[in-house]
Amino acid sequence: MMLLRVLIALILLTGIATAAPWSIDPETAISVDVKWTGGTVRVAFPEYYGTIAFDESAPEQAHARITVSAGQATTGIAPVDSLMRGEGYLDAARHPEVTFSLDRLTQTSRSTADVAGRLTLRGVTRPLALKATVLRYGPAKDDPARFEAGFDLTGVIDRSDYGSVAGSPDIATILPIHIRLLMHSNE
Repeated sequence: MMLLRVLIALILLTGIATAAPWSIDPETAISVDVKWTGGTVRVAFPEYYGTIAFDESAPEQAHARITVSAGQATTGIAPVDSLMRGEGYLDAARHPEVTFSLDRLTQTSRSTADVAGRLTLRGVTRPLALKATVLRYGPAKDDPARFEAGFDLTGVIDRSDYGSVAGSPDIATILPIHIRLLMHSNE
């Protein structure tokens, strides 16, 4: 039973679904790190939404989709935000969304899984692999009737695979991905 619960949680985490009975907590964060000659800049994606299709009797057949707004991506530094959203990087004017679609998840331990899917960035779709770790999964401390789940997902993309080569080699093309998903049931 615990294995099934962890699989359900991992499926939900990859979909970042807002469909009932789950809500995403505001502490959820989606970002990539961009290394450049002078240091590292974290690019956050504060606007996102998702959908999920899940059958409890066949969790390995789950499908999920998460979309983030490229036009709302931010570093907190206006001139850098403008550059990063521009044609040489995210190209948000022509490609306003970045989408991840879940294809498969494989549990690797009681609290970890491999997540495989496809990332669409700048109109190009490529495979993407993520590692998932369960942070919490169970009744909320302040309300045992409400169920909470929390996950860390990590991976990397090579932005040059998506046609984004501006600034290289001074600005890295390999970008570490960080997703901290915190959510709770509405029931």
